[in-house]
Amino acid sequence: MEKKEKHPRRWHKLLRKYRVVLLDEASFEERFSMVLSRFNVFITVGTTAVVLIVSTILLIAYTPLREYIPGYASTNLRRSAIELDQESDSLTVQVAYQEAFIRRLQAVLDDALPIDSLGSASTVPAGWNPEKLKPTDRELALRQAVADMEAQGKGTIDPDKDLMRPLAGDVLARQRMGRREFGIALGGVEGDEVLSMKDGTVISVEGTPSLGFVVLVQHAGGGVGRYGNLGKTTKRAGDYLKQGDALGTLGEAPEGEAAFATVQYWLGGESLNLEKLLGL
Repeated sequence: MEKKEKHPRRWHKLLRKYRVVLLDEASFEERFSMVLSRFNVFITVGTTAVVLIVSTILLIAYTPLREYIPGYASTNLRRSAIELDQESDSLTVQVAYQEAFIRRLQAVLDDALPIDSLGSASTVPAGWNPEKLKPTDRELALRQAVADMEAQGKGTIDPDKDLMRPLAGDVLARQRMGRREFGIALGGVEGDEVLSMKDGTVISVEGTPSLGFVVLVQHAGGGVGRYGNLGKTTKRAGDYLKQGDALGTLGEAPEGEAAFATVQYWLGGESLNLEKLLGL
């Protein structure tokens, strides 16, 4: 009987009520009171702790605050790392492919390619037809037309009669193909006229008075003349020219330098040597 009486007393201690009272020390007047039990305090403190822990976990897991945790990488950094990893993988594959290609090419150049990989010279690949290598009639006609046009264009050049000297000055700069200088520079004085070397039609006039003008002329026979560094020009695109017609005049030269005009002559995609054509 004594044991049965002692057992419930333990649970009664948790539910026993206590009053918390706040008294004024001077007058002993009651200011605040609250009834508590051990069980209520345990439940309140436990619930508060669980709520704080769960709230902290959610706040860190679903907000940018997690990036301030030591050792935790930011989202942008992780995304960049993934992209770099994928790019490095693709570059590794590409480099391996190029290295294999270079090794194969080197083996071909060194005549070290295995014979079994070459195949038999008498074996005709499937679907191969020697007729496919023969040019068609249309292609042959086009080749002949281009050859005739080139021969005709080159045949019209006469160094002694066809071209006229555009400016009666000294040669200040010669043609140097190695430095990609395709024309010559002829000296003169301000106001000297620059003449057309041959009959033709003005293709374009570009430039400004301060920087100089450049005149392109389509000459008879297929040649193209380029006249540069003109101070003034009297022609416009589309004007027809006779040999010796003035394209413009030389402009004012910088202090300490001589006025000059640059002249180029192109035919069939090649820059011709004007010193030889003009007899300079």
